[in-house]
Amino acid sequence: MRNILNISRLLIVAVLLSATALSSAAQQDKTSNSLPGWNTRPIEKPDVTKFAWSAEFGSSVDLSGSDMSSIDIGASVGVSHKWIMLAGMGVGANIMISNSCRTYPLYAVFRTDFSSFLKIMFVEARGGIALNYLHNNQNQTDAYAGLYLGFNLARGKKFRSYITAGYTYVGRKDILANEVLTEYKPLSLASVRLGVTF
Repeated sequence: MRNILNISRLLIVAVLLSATALSSAAQQDKTSNSLPGWNTRPIEKPDVTKFAWSAEFGSSVDLSGSDMSSIDIGASVGVSHKWIMLAGMGVGANIMISNSCRTYPLYAVFRTDFSSFLKIMFVEARGGIALNYLHNNQNQTDAYAGLYLGFNLARGKKFRSYITAGYTYVGRKDILANEVLTEYKPLSLASVRLGVTF
């Protein structure tokens, strides 16, 4: 029940922020640095490939019952071109709130709005490995993946802020040490992040 309440709060915040962004975008004028509103002419993206990087901060709620909800930070670098908002590599740190465990994901990231014109919504996919630092100085490496829906919040000449919400998977496996088996089941997380891309 506690996890459900936490998830509900995160989703409500995401919806409110998204609604604010949509309202703000609809009121902006038709300049090349503005996100398109519902009734404005679509703005075409420049046909150039450029270096891009992003930084983000957020939180993940544990859905698997392992009490591994976390505060998350991360950064990604790559390139952007037309409908590809970001294709590259990223690294993060997930610091668990109620214990001393930590996860450091290393991943490939792909972010797109499937359009050559500026859009408010986009999707993001991640895949890679998670370096898990667990109880009693135990550590392991396993799979990491995520799928998120994003909303652009504001845009300038050299930056774009956004919010993403979605599902994160962190693989974990049992550890046998000194003839004692410690069970670690994989984590399913509901993640919300605020970020900025340059």
